[in-house]
Amino acid sequence: MGREASITLAQVAAIADAMVAAGTTPALRTVRERLGNMGSLGTISKLLQQWRADREKKIASALTLPAGVQRAILEFMGQELSSAKATLEIELAEQQQEAADLATENERQAAEIERQVDALTALQVDLATVQGKAGQLELDWQAGQVEMERERKAAESARTELAKAQLRLEAMPRLEADLVAVREELAVERTARVVAEQAAAVAAARFDASERRAGEIEAREQAAVSHITELERMAQQAARELASANLAVQASQARFESAARELEQARTLVAATRDESKRASEEAAELRGQVRADALAAQDAAKRVNEDEHRAKTPPSKK
Repeated sequence: MGREASITLAQVAAIADAMVAAGTTPALRTVRERLGNMGSLGTISKLLQQWRADREKKIASALTLPAGVQRAILEFMGQELSSAKATLEIELAEQQQEAADLATENERQAAEIERQVDALTALQVDLATVQGKAGQLELDWQAGQVEMERERKAAESARTELAKAQLRLEAMPRLEADLVAVREELAVERTARVVAEQAAAVAAARFDASERRAGEIEAREQAAVSHITELERMAQQAARELASANLAVQASQARFESAARELEQARTLVAATRDESKRASEEAAELRGQVRADALAAQDAAKRVNEDEHRAKTPPSKK
């Protein structure tokens, strides 16, 4: 509700004097209309009462005349009482109407005050709600910080495991070379065994020596097979460890993406509560800046994890 225009006693007195001079009784609504419908009825009524009191004082001071003149005036006033009765009755009716208008105005102002009190209460409730949301956002942000720290440590651990797996993969060419050498040696030993068996069939005299040679070759063959089995087991173990490291990296990436989505939701909620309260908007703006920085840091960490995962999936080039 806007403030009423300031109305002075001089303005009301000038209008009332002009109406009296024109033979018209100053009425509350008439005076307000001549003021351009400015000011409240209560204010104009108080100023009219003050004007009447000042006017009566002026009339009383003007009546300090000689006794004979006063008697003549009193006789004249007695004669005029009957003629002024109708005017007084009209003025009384106007004053009663003014009192009714004042009561209506007071009721309107009381209703307006009650409406403003209700609106203020609603604003206070909204402010408390916004402050509660801001506090919850602060707690969520702190929880996000703790979660990101935990994810960062998990990512570091995954990178360490990935580095170990890469070292094992780098050792694979050497193991494969050893496996090829053992297989070649086994092929040579098998060829030697075939030759020894053929020689045993041809030369019975050399049977004993050839048999011993065959036993030795078989023993070496079994040792070579055991060596090959061990190398294959080591290769399979390295492959399983690499797969486990890849799964850990993928899990870390998923957790980082979830944290980024939660931070984005928190930023959206802060933006939605911006218009509810100026103070809450300022706090939300500060929180939004912090959340944006954390989201960028989380995206950078997720990008690094993606790069690590890509390098882990890319097989090392054989020299």
